[in-house]
Amino acid sequence: MSSFRRQQTLTNRQTQNGLSLIELMISITIGLLILSALTTLFVNQSKTRSELDKSNRMIDNGRYALEVLTENLRMAGFYGNYLPSGAPATTPDPCSLATITDPGTSLDVLRHHVQGYTVEAQASQIASLPASCGFTYTAGSTTSLKPGSDILVLRRVGTATPVAAVNAAASPNSANTVYLQVSNCNTDAGYQLVSGAGPFAAFHDKNCTTIASLRPFIVQVYFVSSDNNPGDGIPTLKRQELDQATGVFVITPLVEGIEYMQVDYGLDADTDGAADSYIANPAAANWPNIVSVKLNIIARNIETSAGHTDIKSYVLGSAGTFGPFADAYKRHAYTQVVRLVNPSGRREVP
Repeated sequence: MSSFRRQQTLTNRQTQNGLSLIELMISITIGLLILSALTTLFVNQSKTRSELDKSNRMIDNGRYALEVLTENLRMAGFYGNYLPSGAPATTPDPCSLATITDPGTSLDVLRHHVQGYTVEAQASQIASLPASCGFTYTAGSTTSLKPGSDILVLRRVGTATPVAAVNAAASPNSANTVYLQVSNCNTDAGYQLVSGAGPFAAFHDKNCTTIASLRPFIVQVYFVSSDNNPGDGIPTLKRQELDQATGVFVITPLVEGIEYMQVDYGLDADTDGAADSYIANPAAANWPNIVSVKLNIIARNIETSAGHTDIKSYVLGSAGTFGPFADAYKRHAYTQVVRLVNPSGRREVP
């Protein structure tokens, strides 16, 4: 390269002192466009992730609610070695300890391994609520009911090893626990539902000498409440259960976002252990003939989704169509048939 060209190149480099105003403005504009695109991408991804999280929680809640109900339904009607028979004369109040332990009504209690209180439309209310459970359709309490949802009652005894009975005159068993005691002695055959205060000495094992053992009696009442905590407006599946430590019924929230629960009952008309039809409201004499349950629930997001309107309809068994709700909550419907192993198994022909 000649000395002239080297000098010209050096001169050009020395005179390049910076960017012009136009070049700077173009650079800033391009940078802002890139930053805006990245910001939009980040916001959209955050919204998508948030909606996915809401949907996943809703799906998990619905599945968990079905799992809880299914596991307990499969144990309904387990009474150890006692097999109740006959048609009930009365429909027992599920939350009344006096009804459970009264010899005149205890057999009807055992005949109702499941029991239900039914509504047949989305905005309907149960006409005759069980008196002792404290249910109300007034929002703002732990026992507030969601209109359009059923109440499901399950009864059984504990599946753990039976506890030894001690005569109350000497040393009573847990005083607040209700026990089922069944005799295996052919000279004093019978049963009783009795608190831990006893007496227990009238019922014996096969040797007709040893006092018959005891199994804690379990009553569970499942319902959908309009609130998780009073006034929060989050529909929640709850359970009211006989507490073995205190002898009173306590309420436990189980799953948030369960908005409706509808139950159909499988009626075994020919006593072969299989359901012949599903009905929403069995006659009083037919509760012992229920061998399966069809659960229908709607799970709802706890939070709203911006820009979403729920225009879908949901079919919940014999109760028919629920919705469209025309709100910003996303929902999903679930259906599952559960066989009641204990009542149906006792009816099967070998």
